[in-house]
Amino acid sequence: MLKINLLPSYIYEKRKVRQVMVLFAILVLGVAGGMFGWISMLNKQKADLNMQVTDMEAKANEVKGIEAQAAAEEGKAPPMKNKVDFIEGIMAYNKEYPKLYEELARYTYSRILYKSIEPSGNNQLKITARARSVGDCGRYLMNMYRASHIFSAVTIDAVPVWSGSIPDAFDFSVTCTLAKPITAPTYGGAPSTPQ
Repeated sequence: MLKINLLPSYIYEKRKVRQVMVLFAILVLGVAGGMFGWISMLNKQKADLNMQVTDMEAKANEVKGIEAQAAAEEGKAPPMKNKVDFIEGIMAYNKEYPKLYEELARYTYSRILYKSIEPSGNNQLKITARARSVGDCGRYLMNMYRASHIFSAVTIDAVPVWSGSIPDAFDFSVTCTLAKPITAPTYGGAPSTPQ
């Protein structure tokens, strides 16, 4: 069977134009919807970035506060270091004389009896001792001269002269100059304020 189309062609063109207009409207609505979605996504990103910026500013302020506290604590460090150095100096100073006396004992002749040992200033020892003979005193003095790492100079007062009778014992004094002076530490810090 044969179909014949007797309608004019402009009727079909109106239908095509209508279809193109509907298609164009759908396309415009799709593009508008896409633009709206993109803008809302950008607004969400902007809000997220603003929130991150606010959070970072808060953290930056917190860091500045911590830096200020650290600077305040660093300001306390020099007086504290002075105190620590002074205490460590005292502890070391308290060990110096016992070490000196141990070394002195090592070089002391066994037949010598000490009556007194007194520090004089920070660089001398004044020793009063008793010897049974001039020979014992001489041996003692030679040992003190050998202790050159301890004493830079050793002097002895007059030894009794032989006068026909030999004494059982005699006292003598020795002054020893220390090779390394022993100086008490001094505290150089400012007076501490109560906290």
